Amino acid sequence: MSAPAWRWPEPGWEAVQPFPFAAARGAFAGMTSAEGRLVLRYYRRPDGALVAVADFGPLSEGAPGLVHGGAILTALDEALGAAAWLTGLRCMTARLTTEFRRGTPLGAELLVVTRAGPRRGRVMDLSGELTGADGTVYASARGRFVGLTEARLREIFGPGA
Repeated sequence: MSAPAWRWPEPGWEAVQPFPFAAARGAFAGMTSAEGRLVLRYYRRPDGALVAVADFGPLSEGAPGLVHGGAILTALDEALGAAAWLTGLRCMTARLTTEFRRGTPLGAELLVVTRAGPRRGRVMDLSGELTGADGTVYASARGRFVGLTEARLREIFGPGA
């Protein structure tokens, strides 16, 4: 089977690395990419929104021919968190609610589109959708992310954080 011809990125999208230091770049989806599970490539659109092109590999299969719900949760969680990090909020997920709208086929061309709400101190609410190239929404999520103190960042990610 040949690799898909991706529709994304679109012209004007800027490739970005939302996690600024090495320990944070080991985000979960980054670790699963070598296993053939999930690869996320991040871009900032001209309107400022963060999007992630999601490639669910063969090891992300749940029911035959469909992506496992845990892999979908991972993509949504990481993309929402990445959007928060790009605003300068070094954070972790406090709450994530997801709605699975339809089975997500393996090999589909998928995009996570994120929307950041206003920041209230160390808290930011975000939302996003996992969509296909044809506009089909496969899943959506709402998340609350809480900023980490400098001490907690160093404790989790090491002295280079």
